[in-house]
Amino acid sequence: MGTVYKARDPGLDRLVALKTIVSAAVDSEEARERFFREARAAGRLQHPNIVTVFEAGDFEGTLFIAMELLEGEDLSRVMQIPRSVEDKVKIVIEICRGLDYAHKRGVIHRDIKPANIRLLPDGRLKILDFGIARLGDAHMTQTGLVLGTPSYVAPEALTAGRVDHRADQWAVGIVLYELLTGRKPYASPTFTTLAYQIVHEPPPPLDDGALGLPRGLREVVVKALAKSPGDRYQDLAEMAAELRKVAGLRVPVDSPLSEESRRRSYQENLQEANRRLEAHDLERALEAARRAQAVEPSGREVVKLLEGIEARLASGGAAPLPSSAAVVTQLSARGAAVYRDLGTFGEPPATQTMAFSPVRQVLALAGTDGAVRLWDLAARRRLVVLSTEMHRRAGHDARAVCLAFSPDGKLLAVGHIDGAIHLFDLTRGVELPAKLRHEEMVSCLAFSPDGKTLASGGTDINLKLWEVGGCQSGDPRRELYRQPSAITALAYAGDGKRLVTAHTNRILRVLDAATVRLTATLRGPEAPVNLVRVDPNGRLLVTGSQDRLLRVFDLAAQAPPVSLGPFRKPLTSASFFSDGRHLVTVGLENVVQIWDLDSRAVMASLYGAAEEAFVGVALHGDGEQLAVALADGRIRLWGPA
Repeated sequence: MGTVYKARDPGLDRLVALKTIVSAAVDSEEARERFFREARAAGRLQHPNIVTVFEAGDFEGTLFIAMELLEGEDLSRVMQIPRSVEDKVKIVIEICRGLDYAHKRGVIHRDIKPANIRLLPDGRLKILDFGIARLGDAHMTQTGLVLGTPSYVAPEALTAGRVDHRADQWAVGIVLYELLTGRKPYASPTFTTLAYQIVHEPPPPLDDGALGLPRGLREVVVKALAKSPGDRYQDLAEMAAELRKVAGLRVPVDSPLSEESRRRSYQENLQEANRRLEAHDLERALEAARRAQAVEPSGREVVKLLEGIEARLASGGAAPLPSSAAVVTQLSARGAAVYRDLGTFGEPPATQTMAFSPVRQVLALAGTDGAVRLWDLAARRRLVVLSTEMHRRAGHDARAVCLAFSPDGKLLAVGHIDGAIHLFDLTRGVELPAKLRHEEMVSCLAFSPDGKTLASGGTDINLKLWEVGGCQSGDPRRELYRQPSAITALAYAGDGKRLVTAHTNRILRVLDAATVRLTATLRGPEAPVNLVRVDPNGRLLVTGSQDRLLRVFDLAAQAPPVSLGPFRKPLTSASFFSDGRHLVTVGLENVVQIWDLDSRAVMASLYGAAEEAFVGVALHGDGEQLAVALADGRIRLWGPA
């Protein structure tokens, strides 16, 4: 497969396991695409029994994947140490829990074996190599289908050539058999003979008495190793529950889904897979189809759909997603007909503000309860609720009024009405201990493009520049600069060389980011500015103010601004297309407007339900999709028609 190094992540100053992939495993463009596709899917898995994937990339032609660095030993070594039957069953239950979580999120491992299971010194278990099990030295067909490590490969991989999540269950059954007996059920010096045994011969029977097995455990092994996938457990949650029952254990397991829940989950994921396929988003369509198959393996619709998606991915025939430029071109010709409403999802409480991750399709919504909820826009599911210590104790905290992601998407800063700033490490889902504050409300936050500085502005008329590295290490250091009046909005411009601040006195100040010296003042708004955005090229600055106008400043020319509007209500959010000449805006009403800043005209207007009020908007998926945060806590999506 490659080499594993103990490495240091300089950005977060942490040790990681860095696995490089041998070039022979990715000797084609299809293999490289498959590597990144599987690695992205693995990176979205967050479970105590699955190793955390931090990053996958390409350095000078060498593919790598950075993962959580784990102590402990592989299960292959631990197997040599005498253990009670109860301990062995506990190990397999943890494997089942981790894999079932992955299966229900559309990810199949395909190479479960003792070497890919690690037992940590504290007794916990982690499954390794998600995202790269389709590469390396596992036996593969000409189409790239992994057969897995030979002794753990499922019969259907050898005969039908197609596998689903139940192939992982077969491998878990082999691991359980090996744990109980000390030997593999199938072994041969040649692959041909081994394959014949796996396909045609039953495993050697277990001797309950000699092995000290509780009643019913042998039947669990037999069912997991059924030759036909349809004769196995529906999923690994069901197998884990049965293992706990027959072994008389009191360890936690995930409750198997009811038949009604299975049907509902199947239909929802099947519909999403078809939507993704219509939008030519094959990667997400594949994940949604796998999620559907994980709860209804025999569903003929999803099996046929998976065959079609995988065939298109293998042939490289995926129709590309529209680029931002293509979307703009279509908008010029077709207007609002370019988009179709993809519906809403989400939950209370009400949303105060939002931010979109710069590296993932994740939307952060700050609730009126002081917590922040992260949503996966592709899967339409909540990832995590980020809560402060006060929120965890009392169920609420001071209202969160502003958010900012770091450029690498690993940190999220949250500003509150009581002056507190909370910093969350998103790689671990925890709040950093650093205590950052203003004397009054924190009105705005922004990370510098290099991620080294967090700028915060407050109604206490202070601009504070925080050293991010110090905040991460627990030693927050900041520089404080008094301003003429309360700060209402701010943004970095010009590759981080300038910092623009807006104030209650209606003046915008352009500061040299290195020296914090004033280089220019911009005038034009006739009411306090609540919104500042800079285009990707650093040339245009747009503002929204309480006078219900959108103003466009040319930072290079420093000419008087161009005014657009008026709107029915003040703007609450805006997002630039990648060309820097087109803009999407929302206010506290039910309409999204897309602007051509050159012609100063609205290209399209998209409407929600009459009772809806839009708080924020973000472009994602190369600009072909719109995500809008509603004031009631929901999210509305628009995608290509």
